[in-house]
Amino acid sequence: MPPERQVWQRFMDDAHARASQDAGLALRGTLTRLTGLVLEAAGLRVPVGSQCLVRMGHQAPVLAEVVGFSDQRAYLMPAGDVHGLSSGASVMPAPPYVPIPRLGEPERDVTARVGVLRLPLGTGLLGRVVDPQGTPLDHQGPLGDVSAEPLDRQPINAMDRDPVREPLDTGVRAINALLTVGRGQRIGLFAGSGVG
Repeated sequence: MPPERQVWQRFMDDAHARASQDAGLALRGTLTRLTGLVLEAAGLRVPVGSQCLVRMGHQAPVLAEVVGFSDQRAYLMPAGDVHGLSSGASVMPAPPYVPIPRLGEPERDVTARVGVLRLPLGTGLLGRVVDPQGTPLDHQGPLGDVSAEPLDRQPINAMDRDPVREPLDTGVRAINALLTVGRGQRIGLFAGSGVG
């Protein structure tokens, strides 16, 4: 098959796959309970891990992730402030990320699930400050050289990573001596609430 025909065929396959996805009717549930940091919604059938938007009147929607279910009820964990939400608020799946096919570009994954959380990934994150959804907070404009990747992707095998060989100066001699940190090492920073 000539290369031009292959490009057209791939474009048509991508467009067909996108058009054949079941858009269906907009799913919508109702907020029935809010206890602590858990929202309970009735009438919404989406898989665990899906992102949803909770809307109350003209307020900005609150992003929430489905973390469980029981019978016909879904349990959601909000990613934002729940102030102002009340029983009866509308709960609907966040729009899924479905790439638009473009002629001449490589084949894309068109099997996106309903509202799966996708975060920026790439060298464009280096030195930037972002919120939990990957939105820049540092007023330096949009992120460059990143791609949107699903949060629940297969992790990299630890044995395939480069070993840590170079120490990193933290600026605190006690940490450098007793809790040496290596360049490229993963570190968890934890603190109790209210300790700064």
